[in-house]
Amino acid sequence: MKPIVPTALLSIALLAIAAPAIAFPATLANAVCAPTQSSPQTGKPNAEVHAQLDYFVGTWKLTGETKASPFGPGGKKFAASERLEWMPGGVFLVARSYEGNQWRGLTILAYDEKDKVFTHTSYNASGEIEVMKGIAEGDTETWSADGQVQGKPVKQRFTIKKISPVLYTFKFEMAPERGDWSVVYEGQGSKNP
Repeated sequence: MKPIVPTALLSIALLAIAAPAIAFPATLANAVCAPTQSSPQTGKPNAEVHAQLDYFVGTWKLTGETKASPFGPGGKKFAASERLEWMPGGVFLVARSYEGNQWRGLTILAYDEKDKVFTHTSYNASGEIEVMKGIAEGDTETWSADGQVQGKPVKQRFTIKKISPVLYTFKFEMAPERGDWSVVYEGQGSKNP
């Protein structure tokens, strides 16, 4: 398994289930992820890692719909956009998430040399912070985190499938402790020319 970056996750929007508001692969309004310990960065990532992250550079339109699950109602459509660019130095990829013209979230993507995974740290306009770790197998990226919904622990999984250089699909799922996975929302990201 080879680590990679999240696209939809990237700055995608985690919508509030009750009132979809995208704030990057940020977090569901009620989900709170536990922060992870950070590792010092030691220079620019290798060419392969840089290329994996570089896929997401540019402006993306994100659209999708919530699905009925134990975590909320289905049928709510959402749309957002995100703009991704390299921070000077080329080590961190920075994503800004927008709902309409309103800036709703900031995400920083990087590669953790120690754990050999990509990291995705999002901050949204509601004051929530989400930290996820990701890996890739072929054209599919899987991001995961532990969180809480209404004070109860849950597992979170965000899957991105690259369809082409300008299109990917995404799916966000959650599972209660020792429970089955439920799709919370899914959609697609399309790159603006």
